[in-house]
Amino acid sequence: MKRCASTGVALAPAEGPLGPISFSQICDVMPIGVMTCDLATFTIDYANPSSIALLHSIRGTLGIDPDRIVGTSIDIFHPNPGDQRDLLSQPGNLPHKTRMRFGDEWLDLSIHALPGPDGRVGRALLVWSIATAEVLKGQEEYRLLRMIDDMPVAVMTVDPATYRITYINETSKRTLSQIEAHLPIKARDLMGASIDVFHRHPTHQRRLLADPANLPHHARIKVGPEVLDLQASAVRGTDGTYLGPMLTWSIVTQQVAAEARIHQLAHYDTLTGLANRSTFRERLEAVLAREGSALGLLFIDLDGFKVVNDSNGHLVGDALLCQVADRLRALCDQPGTVVSRLGGDEFAVTTPLTEPRALAAFADRLIDALVAPYPAEGERSLEVGASIGIAVAPEHGHEPEALLAHADMALYAAKAAGKRTYRLFCAEMETRMRDRLRIEAKLRAALTSRDELFLFYQPIIDVRTCTVTAREGLIRWHQPIRGWLSPGEFIPVAEESRLICDLGAWVLRRACEDAATWADKARVAVNVSPRQLGTGTLAPAVLEALLASGLPPDRLEIEVTESALLNDEKAGLADLRRIRDMGVRVALDDFGTGFSSLAHLRAFPFDKIKIDGSFVRDAVARPDCAAIVGVVADLGRRLGVTTVAEGVETQAHLDLVIAEGCSEVQGYLLGRPAPREADVAVIEGFTGARPARSAVA
Repeated sequence: MKRCASTGVALAPAEGPLGPISFSQICDVMPIGVMTCDLATFTIDYANPSSIALLHSIRGTLGIDPDRIVGTSIDIFHPNPGDQRDLLSQPGNLPHKTRMRFGDEWLDLSIHALPGPDGRVGRALLVWSIATAEVLKGQEEYRLLRMIDDMPVAVMTVDPATYRITYINETSKRTLSQIEAHLPIKARDLMGASIDVFHRHPTHQRRLLADPANLPHHARIKVGPEVLDLQASAVRGTDGTYLGPMLTWSIVTQQVAAEARIHQLAHYDTLTGLANRSTFRERLEAVLAREGSALGLLFIDLDGFKVVNDSNGHLVGDALLCQVADRLRALCDQPGTVVSRLGGDEFAVTTPLTEPRALAAFADRLIDALVAPYPAEGERSLEVGASIGIAVAPEHGHEPEALLAHADMALYAAKAAGKRTYRLFCAEMETRMRDRLRIEAKLRAALTSRDELFLFYQPIIDVRTCTVTAREGLIRWHQPIRGWLSPGEFIPVAEESRLICDLGAWVLRRACEDAATWADKARVAVNVSPRQLGTGTLAPAVLEALLASGLPPDRLEIEVTESALLNDEKAGLADLRRIRDMGVRVALDDFGTGFSSLAHLRAFPFDKIKIDGSFVRDAVARPDCAAIVGVVADLGRRLGVTTVAEGVETQAHLDLVIAEGCSEVQGYLLGRPAPREADVAVIEGFTGARPARSAVA
């Protein structure tokens, strides 16, 4: 009998195809630990080289020299030796598998009975290996699994071969219970069920999940009234093999509704539901970016909306804008036509129409629809007008900015033409716009230098005493190249560019300074632009001019037109009351040309009414105009208000207005506008001719 070289243990040889091979020879080359134990003494009587090597790796926790393991008690491998001996003493307990821990290491141990030739079990075979890595991996997988179970996101895994659910975390179960009424299966029965229950198109879903090249994939699916946000990802093994899809998902019904609301707010007007300015720009840019694109662009601005809004309140104004939007939708229902609200009372329409006559007809239909009365509370109705500017792409611009600018120029021209009309852009408009911008720039410079601006004064005469009661200050502007510019040319530019407040403040200061030097103590009258009223700047400017000049407040008259009060009657009248409280007189200019003259006379105690010159000039030939002059003069007497007849240019005019009872007169017959004496020499140097004689005493 042959003995083991390393242990001296006699082991019976085994016959085989390689001849007699001993048990120890086989065990000596095995890569796992193999040991035998004598059950009579519970000592180790054989350990193969792999056992010795493995024991060396845990030597620090074993407590003995691994090279002397043979002859050592088996008790060193168990924390409870008594339990281990009881186990080995009963062959019926074998085979037995266990996992034991030594310090930081884990051992996997398998114990088998070794019967002798007589069949009696006197020895045990121990096969073992270090399982630390496997144990730790299992613990990590367990921890990860617990983490996935506790994640607030629902997680499922699917077998790519059968498309059945192989794992579902706790969050999935809880969440699915909320929507199981809309599923063909209960949440508790989903494990092992087909993934098809979540999709209306199972075939499409299976094709998607079968190929990892399609992943990751994000989708939102509808389950009943609920929306699920689904993310499918590929799970791969350590060798890169596709193991199947993992699905993470959540119910996002409220989020989707919030996103839809945010999108609505970002892209559509909250009042009318029309596309807003940003959406309009995006769509316009997208259309113009297409090769060969052509479209018509109509800018629409409501005329008189501010009056309706201010006089009736914002709720009524908002209701009117909604009706405007409804009318535009009804008229712009052709394919490719889009309506937008740009803000306030401005709208835009893009249309496939590009032919001028077709666009003109379309604009006429829009204006006719928008000027029709709008039903209001009770039996009332409201009216507004509409002005439209039209530009065509690509004729008037390939880029959005150019097209928008040209449509805006056309709208400006439509309003200048009297409103309630349309204009198609033409190159002349751009020329006029450039001229306007040049005037604005030069006017801004003139307000800085103040050596080109002058005040001319025209006398206002008392018909009874033939004395000058006041002088109206009239702005004049002389440019070195163009010469004298008409106020009708630069005042509108000042109003549109907001320079009118600076210009008006300069006029007030100069007029008060000049009037303070007049020997006859006549009043000075200053016109106020509609753009100055309601801004909060007029009263401070008046007060500053009075304080700086020392002019008594009752020697200053502020003239406002009826149209000035139409812009914002409430704010405008508040400005006038503040001025009148200072002791300044207020006159209503161009009376009879506005829309609600008597209402304005009732709303504010004007000191003077100035009858528009158009009535006076026609009064000699037209009895109706003469009657108007007489009625206004009589109204002034009854109200205790001075009446001034403007435009008196002939003796016949003068005789008529005196006969009709006017208190004061103004016109070329009685005195032309003339500069102050200090400016006469300067102006003569400009023109080479002496201006009209100064009307200042």
